[in-house]
Parts: sequence; C-alpha cells; structure tokens
Amino acid sequence: MIYFHYYVYFLICAIPALLVTGPFLSDLAVSIIAIIVATSILKKKNYFIFKNKYFIIFIAFNIFLIVRSIFAYDPIFSLKVTLFYFRFGLFSIGIAYCFYLLNKKIINKFYYCLIITFIIVILDGYCQFIFGYNSLGYTRFHEFRISGFFGPELILGSYVSKIFPMVMVSFLILEENKKYFFFKVSLLILSSVILVLISGERAAFFSIVLFSFIFLVLTDLIKFKFKILILITLIFSLISVTIFNEKIRLRFLDQTIYAFYGGKNYSTQEEQDSALKIAKSKKQLVIFTHDTHAHYVSAYRMFLDNKFFGKGVKMFRKLCSKKEFEYDEWSCTSHPHNTYLQLLAETGIFGFLLIFTIFILCLVEIIKIFFKKIFNKKYSVDNINICLYGFFIIYLWPLMPTGNFFNNWLSIIPFFTSGFFLYRNNKINFNES
Repeated sequence: MIYFHYYVYFLICAIPALLVTGPFLSDLAVSIIAIIVATSILKKKNYFIFKNKYFIIFIAFNIFLIVRSIFAYDPIFSLKVTLFYFRFGLFSIGIAYCFYLLNKKIINKFYYCLIITFIIVILDGYCQFIFGYNSLGYTRFHEFRISGFFGPELILGSYVSKIFPMVMVSFLILEENKKYFFFKVSLLILSSVILVLISGERAAFFSIVLFSFIFLVLTDLIKFKFKILILITLIFSLISVTIFNEKIRLRFLDQTIYAFYGGKNYSTQEEQDSALKIAKSKKQLVIFTHDTHAHYVSAYRMFLDNKFFGKGVKMFRKLCSKKEFEYDEWSCTSHPHNTYLQLLAETGIFGFLLIFTIFILCLVEIIKIFFKKIFNKKYSVDNINICLYGFFIIYLWPLMPTGNFFNNWLSIIPFFTSGFFLYRNNKINFNES
C-alpha cells in the first residue's frame, strides 16, 4: 500500500511535466512504475491481473510483437522496442490500481498537477509567439512554427492536443459544479485550439478541433445556445488569426496546397513562394505531401510482401531503401507517418486489426451516446467517458499523418489515459487483489 500511495502516485503526478522534458525521464518514470507493479504482484503472489481480459489481450499482442521481432530482418534492432513493451501495460495497471487505493481528495491533487502543467505550457507557447522567445529564452526554431519548452523538437501542438482530453477530464471533475464553469471551459478550449494553430502542426490542429467538436456536441454540461456561442467564437478567432498572421496563413493554406501538389516543406517564406507557383502548375496530386506519399507507398508494398505478420517492428526504416519497397528517393524515414500503414507494414493484419478494433469500439460508443441523446431526452451523458473515448478517436484517427506508433514518448500518453479509463470504468476487479 505504501508503495502505491507515495512512489507510484508521485511519479504519476510528474508524468505530464516529465513529458515536456523529453522521452528519457518520462520513460524512466514509466519503467519504475512498471517495476514496482511487477514486484508487488510477484512479492504478494497475487496474480489477479492475469485474469483480466484487457491485460491478457495486451500481453498476447506483446508476445506476438516479440516473436515477430525474432524473425525480423534485424532481430536485435526490433527487439529493442518489443522486448520490454509490456512495461506500458503495467504502467496502465499501476495508474488504475493507485487511483483505486487512494481517496478522492488525494486524487484531486493529480488533476491539479496536470492542469497547472498544461497552463504553464500554454502560457509559455503564447509567450514565444508574441515576444519571439519563451520563458527559457528559446527563440523560434522554424519560421512558420513555435515549439515553446520543446525547443528544436516541433511537438508543442502534438503535446497539447494529446494531453488536452485528460486536462478536460481533470477540469470537469474539479470545476463542473463551480461558478463560471461556462467561462472557464470556453477559455480552456479557445486558448488550447488557438495555440495548436499557431504552433503550425496541422495534424495536431485537426485532432484538437475534432475532439472539441465531439465534446461540444455530446456534453450536457453546456446549454445549446452557449455551445453555438463557443463554436462561433472559435471559428471567428481561427479565421482572424489565419487572416492577420501571414506565417500561419502560409503554413496552413499555401503550404498545404503546395504539399498536395507534390511539394516539400520549406523553412523560409521566399522558398515557399517560388515553390508554390511551380507546384500549382503541376497536375499530379499526392497524399498530404510528396514525402508522405512516398512513405505510404513503401509501407503498403511491405504489407503486400507479408500480409499477415508484417516485416517486424522498426523494420520500415531498415527495408524502405530496398528496391522492392522503394517508391523514390524520399521513401525512407524512421516510420511511415501513419499509424495503420505502419501497423500493416510492421505487424501485418493481426497487429492492424487489434488497434483498429479499439478505434471502432470507441467510435461506436460515441455514436451510441449521440443517438441516445437524440431519442431519449432524459438520457444522462457521462461527460468523462466522452472525453476518454474522444481521446482514443483522435489518437487512432486513420486519415491523417501520425508519429511512430511504437515511439516511447508517444506511447506514454495513450497508456496514461488507458490507466485512468480502466480505473474510471471499473475494468479491473481489484477486490481480488
């Protein structure tokens, strides 16, 4: 009990801030939590967790990844990711079990830690946008984008969009019945969405807009007229920022149009202007960008070469330059930049179906909530679950570029949210422990 009350809880509260520092400290915290959970299970000889269907499915997936890595083109390189991938499952269990043991007052401190970290990141991003440098003195590392605390890593928008659903969960739990709720939730949505816009991350912007739309449509905490007011204010703000800020307009409009004509992203306005004229004169369209198109084609060719089991985790970067998979000189990168094409290429149909099923189940739950609201006026919406299902929908949305599915930094966020989901929905019977 002492372990979970102090060590695990402290690390859980630190995760949002540690993610800002990069992958090392955040992954170290995840690993420590996993070790504590595993040690506790073995020491007490209490194997209740192995009776849980969700954990069994996750372990089966992990075993599949390890076996596929053993027979991959470069087994050692692939096993570096898959051999200890189970730590993320134990991390989720640790969060759920820790929250189960703690009382509401202590858990609320976690929500405050998450919200405070999020607000600091938001304010720092606006500071860099307005003054040209952030609180640490970081200037822009890209003419069209801002990165705040993340420095040369242009992932500010990605962090905000992925953490935002859990921030909304925390906000609802702490502020739902307090004064000025409408004003506070409006400010939270507007400030977050606009920051992701000015960060220049198009996929992250789509994600946070999609999540905000899902929440506003389904929640029963905000009256309809106020929902319309938030949407109108948000649309007006986004249009205004895009029109009056040339760099944002170039990033989201000109660069996007140019990219669909097969162009590549440039760092300066002069390069972009001349390249855009050339791109518009061409007729060939590509998927998102020329680079992305090349990655997608190479990934698809790998899938066709081994449809059921794929080529093994992290093997895209090892095989993309081979003649049978290469599309052109832009084919190679660390991953295909799409979750499902990466899964098809590296884990085949088996890996793809598991993750895609999670997406479909969450989408079905959201659709069920929508129709229940329409046909049953007395239906009471679970606003927390709307946020949780909404997170998995935007994280697993198939039609947009994504990061590396097996990247440790990116993996922490969905397993972090999964731990809370397991706790919130009583998906694990801790009474057996």
